[in-house]
Amino acid sequence: MFEDWKAAWREAVESFYRELNEGEGPVNARLHAMRREIAAANGELRRLEAEIARARKAVDEERAEEAVCRRRQAAAQRIEDAETARLAGEWAERHARRARVLEQKLEALRAEHEMRAGDLAEMEAALAAASDAAAVEAGQGPAGAGVGGGTPPGPSPEEDEARAAQDREFRRLDREARERAAEARLEELKKRMR
Repeated sequence: MFEDWKAAWREAVESFYRELNEGEGPVNARLHAMRREIAAANGELRRLEAEIARARKAVDEERAEEAVCRRRQAAAQRIEDAETARLAGEWAERHARRARVLEQKLEALRAEHEMRAGDLAEMEAALAAASDAAAVEAGQGPAGAGVGGGTPPGPSPEEDEARAAQDREFRRLDREARERAAEARLEELKKRMR
């Protein structure tokens, strides 16, 4: 299942950048395809979050079983039942080993989530830049002709640079806000899994 998820993620990211860099046809169709790939990547990220929740639950279950076995071992030792104490100790160790492996899996899933969230933020920033470029390109065409038949005067180079700087700042702030929101969701998810 995890391999299927990784393959779907790779396909969404590759399709996105293929559309961004090599896409042909109308700009709106390319932008729509890029949005579709971002939606697919978001879906895969949600699946990974569900997998993280399942892994956390499995770790908790193994730790709980280990604790039960340790209590049984201690109770058997108090009544000097060596065989029961030995068996309970063996089962406690099995549960502890499984919990350690599952904890490693959980950490790997969390690292994968962090990496994929970064990829998604980059894709969203690239889409925003492509959308901005398409809007600027569309505004410079002959469709913007004024009453006199000529094109209306455009902004000065200083105004263009100021607008570009504002756009870059907006995209940076937007990306940071998305990253903070993703971190907050991850922290909330961690709290719920404990």
